[in-house]
Amino acid sequence: MKKYILILIVLLLLLIQCTPRQSVQRAGNKYCDKPVVIQSVYGDYDEIWDDLKMALNERGLVISSVSHVGEMLDRTGKALGRNRKIYGKAKVMEFCSAVISRNMLEKNPHYLSFCPYQIMVYTLPDDGRKVYLSYRHLIWKDKGDDDVLEAVEDLLKEMVDEVIELHKEYR
Repeated sequence: MKKYILILIVLLLLLIQCTPRQSVQRAGNKYCDKPVVIQSVYGDYDEIWDDLKMALNERGLVISSVSHVGEMLDRTGKALGRNRKIYGKAKVMEFCSAVISRNMLEKNPHYLSFCPYQIMVYTLPDDGRKVYLSYRHLIWKDKGDDDVLEAVEDLLKEMVDEVIELHKEYR
């Protein structure tokens, strides 16, 4: 449960970063309009999840943890008397790259808040064949460190794009 609260806090902090404040002068960030990348493809959820795991493993990376968000929401919804189904299925894959993370954290130790990297995979209850893959842009106020953050985003994008393209080919 603490992990989900932490995820919620991180999401709120990302949204706050994109909220303009009159008292703070912010440099423009190309991602503030859309802090989350969301793509979708039609296919079998479990196959898409497995293909994402394979894309991760092909890069020499391993999953550090899986958050079963859909199951947690179903379980806690029943306990709260709130039975609206939010997802058909939903999991968050968490992982790290020693090389990319080392480069990123040497540049700025506060980037630890971006670790582990996450890719969300989910379906909505009304269409279980449309699978969404999403990840967050790594938004930071200083412009000097864009190269190390872009390396992380490139990794996330490559993996999601690879899975999307694979499933478009088989349609």
